Amino acid sequence: MFFQTGIDKGSSGIKKVTLFVLPFVSYYRIVSPFFSGKQIYVIPSHQVLLKTLPKEITNIEEAKKYVKEEILSFIKGREVLWKIWWEKDRAKVLLAEPEGKIKKGFFWDAEPIALARAFLTTGLENGTILDFGQTKTTLVSIKNRHIQSFRCFLNGLEEFDKKFDLETYQGPFVLSGGNSLSPKIREYFKEKEVKRIKGVSPEKVSAFGAALWGVIGRHFPSFYSYFGIDSKKAIQIEKLLLGGIALCSVCWLGLKLGVPKLQQKIILQEKALFKQYYPEIPPVSPLKQVKIMIKEYSSPKFEHLLKNALENLPSQARILEIIFKDNVLKLKLELPEDKAKNLPGKLSEMKKLPGGSVIIVLEFNHEKS
Repeated sequence: MFFQTGIDKGSSGIKKVTLFVLPFVSYYRIVSPFFSGKQIYVIPSHQVLLKTLPKEITNIEEAKKYVKEEILSFIKGREVLWKIWWEKDRAKVLLAEPEGKIKKGFFWDAEPIALARAFLTTGLENGTILDFGQTKTTLVSIKNRHIQSFRCFLNGLEEFDKKFDLETYQGPFVLSGGNSLSPKIREYFKEKEVKRIKGVSPEKVSAFGAALWGVIGRHFPSFYSYFGIDSKKAIQIEKLLLGGIALCSVCWLGLKLGVPKLQQKIILQEKALFKQYYPEIPPVSPLKQVKIMIKEYSSPKFEHLLKNALENLPSQARILEIIFKDNVLKLKLELPEDKAKNLPGKLSEMKKLPGGSVIIVLEFNHEKS
């Protein structure tokens, strides 16, 4: 799909951002919400867990066993999405619990991951993004374009004000969320390097980040969809689709430019061949002219005249050419001079050849035959 819509069902209402995307080249453009395409739902950060697994775990099977025994066993009966990946030889796991039942065809994105994608659109590789929502604040720390950690402060600015230590986090700071525009937050960060996400309003940044699924920050963990397609596989499929479109475009361009030249070459060859066999007839439209001639030669008049002419010719006559035009049949013959008497039709030409042979042209008119 070339349209992706991030959907954030926050406490202040549903926020949507729709993008036209080309994942292969990391291109995106915000478009009208009239389009939807792939719909990616944001899972709130307070329902997300990011954990680094023990360093003793060295392969995927060990990591899966650890997650099932040490984490999933405590949340039985609840539908949870999870993804394991490696960073710097350490296994990490991202778990998230969507609101409601996991529905067919849905794509899900953890809010901290969506915010990290939005952070990368600023061009920064290191820093912290803080999303100040109506009921919670989400903080995501990023280093070398990778997620270091995230925290979720519930009860809005009140808990954030009590527990957040600005000096422990690395700037620049990217601010988002509706409450990031409050005078209190502006005052809090007035002496810090602050950036904003361009192109979308602050309250839609999480939805914007989700819409960038598979386009920006492809190294971030992404959940499997209902169909078992993760971001890497989805990107591979979209690459194939893009490759097919590019190939079709090249073929179309080749036909657009090459076919006229090929047609011109064929027409020139047709005219040259026609002129070779019919030098007296101008080759205006060779194929059409040949079709007309075939039609004339297949007419009953032609067949009747030719039959009568051949029946009355001497056996020694060798036919050199047959011409049928304007209901007149002409036969060009070579035969012995002593046989060139009492021939059928009208003698219109005669030419003597060395050795006692002659070339003659006989005409046969339908009315007189």
